[in-house]
Amino acid sequence: MSKNLVTAFLLNLFLGMFASQWTFADDLTGILIVELSGLKDATGDVYIAVYNSEDDWLSEDAVFASEKVAIADALDGELVRTELQLPLDDYALTVFYDADGDGELNTNFIGIPKEPFAMSNNAVAKFGPPKYDEAVFTLGAEPLIQHIVIQTLE
Repeated sequence: MSKNLVTAFLLNLFLGMFASQWTFADDLTGILIVELSGLKDATGDVYIAVYNSEDDWLSEDAVFASEKVAIADALDGELVRTELQLPLDDYALTVFYDADGDGELNTNFIGIPKEPFAMSNNAVAKFGPPKYDEAVFTLGAEPLIQHIVIQTLE
């Protein structure tokens, strides 16, 4: 083999190793532990919606991931606990307790939730829903716990 051919081969091998590491890094996932308080005596289900961009925040059509959690199966003392495995990224969550079992967050005529709900970082609604930057958090390689307190507005 000529020196140029060997150099090209080694360069391709080296670049191939980096490319596979980049692909592997994109595939890394983290564990998000969601702990909900305020549901000790509740029955039924809690719904969690995961958003990964400000542009999609609170859009029903752009939920990155969602989880339906049976309270009876996830009750740990006074907390409802569940784990989500997600790619490493920035996220914001919305959570609601489906008090009437219809699978939807019921709101009044101006859009205020009638059922208990919450956002990641316990972002608070003030004259409208919280902004994405108030609810966003970064999921890294280490497990992350979001302790969220369910609120009722009515």
